[in-house]
Amino acid sequence: MYDMDPQETQSGRGTVQFHSKFLNSCDACRARKVRCIKRHDTDVVCINCDKRAVDCRFSRTKGRKSRTTRTAQARDRTQTEGQSTSSGAAEPVTPMSQARSTPASRIQRHSHTPLLPSSQLNDNSATDCLVSESLAESCHATFDHADGVLSPTPADHPVIMPNEQDVCSSSLAYFSHGKLTALSRTLGHNRVAELIKRIESAVRSRIRHSVKIFPSPDDYANEARSITLREELRSKYIESYFEEIHPIYPFLDRTSFEEKASSPRLMELLSVDNAWCALYHAILSLGSLYHDCGSLTAFSGTAWDIFRVSLTLFSRIIFGRRTLVAAQAMTAMAIFGVTYVSLPIEDVLVTEAARIATSLQMTRSGADETSPDFQRTFWVIYSLESEFCFNTGRASSIPSHDISCPIPQTTLPFLPDFNWLRFLSAYAQMISRIYERLFSVKARSLSKESRRTEAARAFEELEHWKNSAPEDFRPGLPVKAHRLGKPQAVALAIQIHFYYHNVRIALSRVSILASARDHENPMRYKLTLTESARAIIDLVHLIHHEPFVSPLIQYHMPQTALFLLFDFVIEHPLHPETRQNLSYLQMVASYFTRLQYATENDVYGTIPTEFLQIAAKFVEDMAVSQASGTQAGEDPTGVDLWPSHNDGMDLGVLDELLAYQGFTFSIHNNFMFEEADFWLSGNDTAAFPEAGSGFDFADFTARPNPETEQGNPGR
Repeated sequence: MYDMDPQETQSGRGTVQFHSKFLNSCDACRARKVRCIKRHDTDVVCINCDKRAVDCRFSRTKGRKSRTTRTAQARDRTQTEGQSTSSGAAEPVTPMSQARSTPASRIQRHSHTPLLPSSQLNDNSATDCLVSESLAESCHATFDHADGVLSPTPADHPVIMPNEQDVCSSSLAYFSHGKLTALSRTLGHNRVAELIKRIESAVRSRIRHSVKIFPSPDDYANEARSITLREELRSKYIESYFEEIHPIYPFLDRTSFEEKASSPRLMELLSVDNAWCALYHAILSLGSLYHDCGSLTAFSGTAWDIFRVSLTLFSRIIFGRRTLVAAQAMTAMAIFGVTYVSLPIEDVLVTEAARIATSLQMTRSGADETSPDFQRTFWVIYSLESEFCFNTGRASSIPSHDISCPIPQTTLPFLPDFNWLRFLSAYAQMISRIYERLFSVKARSLSKESRRTEAARAFEELEHWKNSAPEDFRPGLPVKAHRLGKPQAVALAIQIHFYYHNVRIALSRVSILASARDHENPMRYKLTLTESARAIIDLVHLIHHEPFVSPLIQYHMPQTALFLLFDFVIEHPLHPETRQNLSYLQMVASYFTRLQYATENDVYGTIPTEFLQIAAKFVEDMAVSQASGTQAGEDPTGVDLWPSHNDGMDLGVLDELLAYQGFTFSIHNNFMFEEADFWLSGNDTAAFPEAGSGFDFADFTARPNPETEQGNPGR
């Protein structure tokens, strides 16, 4: 059980503490007097509530704890205060279960903006409790509490919620408990916390999906016999691999591989060489993704069936002889691990590939200078592992300062003068250094001044890397799909842009933390975050919802952009760019609605739309409050916080923003909007046509972009 929200009573001998504990059955099941069962221990919604589509909420009861003396209590409180004000830590964060919201604190915190209606302020008294309840399951769902003892491990921690005291290198880990509590106080409800809980559940189900039956070496014969592919199909899969994936991850010699794959002795080779057999089937599974054999669900589809042959040989590879072919087999398996099909075992595949690379001493310049394949294999492994570690908030197992392996010249078919592998390797080394200097345990103990200096240095390195990209692929400049031509080129452009903004977001967030006492720098970095978020959303129409597109491109970065813009709109509802930010939120909500259709998962479409509804409604409330305050001669700041129609957003625009979602808010007394459409035009300004234009939201969200019909961009 989970101890939350301590309450105390006084007695003659000391203090008796009562701690709330979550019940094993949810409220709905207890009311219906039925058994409350979950499909998996990691689920946050029981089977009954899931089937009935109702809110699954677990109430708390009280359990008596031991008495403590007032002296011990005072000593603990003193120690806690001393820890929270240490020089190396971030600003103190009040635990959510103890930080009670009061009207006075809310007025002081948001004195620069008009106050919310009194009804919302009254509801905030229980905000922290509601946030704690809605997130408790997500944070502790995998704890073993059968005997009442918690046994958490780092893997059990929430996926998308960062540490309260610092910033994670993962841009998706954005909303901490403290930030959610502040948002709930501002909004007057805990809907955001509920949405984050649902996102956490969806993400955990994908990346922490347990492998019930992992194929063993004894299953090789059965797995191999179950794959009945004609020679023609095998050739097509191999060709697709070398055309689509090999240019980005060039670790194989195509001529040598195709000669073996088409050899009359293929079956004999597969039976005697475990490493090459695993490599061969991993290549087939990757190539089959481009022939409708993939899936957006873990451990399903024809591609997964082919890949299972490689998995049967997994233990033989990691415990067998260390050879280049073994390293290449693990590299191909790691690339497949980045896809949705095998995302839950991505960490195993990537880390084992890195372990084999270090075991072979591929980092050394003298390891095998005569073999470019040896060098390319190492740099592909290092790039995969560095990116995985940075995005999951962990240190690389291959130290960048211990690498002397040369980078061979490796070009792209559509960029013959550009050394792509050097560019990719430079990115991997850069993010590895950035993590060590800014996000590692050692870095968190540095002073804020030191972290600001390191962050500024990292920004310079990032800009230098960006400027080394070809102009048509360079972040900061628009991606012109018609000029790039090939689908692979468009996919690569998106990948480079997202790589850049992923690091830029992480650096901006740590800079905000290091500049917490400065009033000017944090706002500058917050604007940098919104710029990156809008740049990401500008590219989502080029992303295809196909299994071969990596989750980083298809989900991770668009979801991060939504988080950033939503948080900025709520924190600064009267900012001059609010109108534009709301229109970008609508764009990314439309993108996720199309992703919902592709995945048949309602979470992708409904949650972003709810974020947009909350933001638009909050801005509308702020506008009404500001307008009424201005009419009464109450301008708390003495300046015009709300922009005019020409400079920003007026009430009519807010009506339209809310109306397209089905709301019927009547800001003006004489009329009301029923529906509206808005989109970004070529000059990056929002265009809002008149209401009643016949806008169909479902048709709008499903409408393909003409540029994306020409190929398969967005790897």
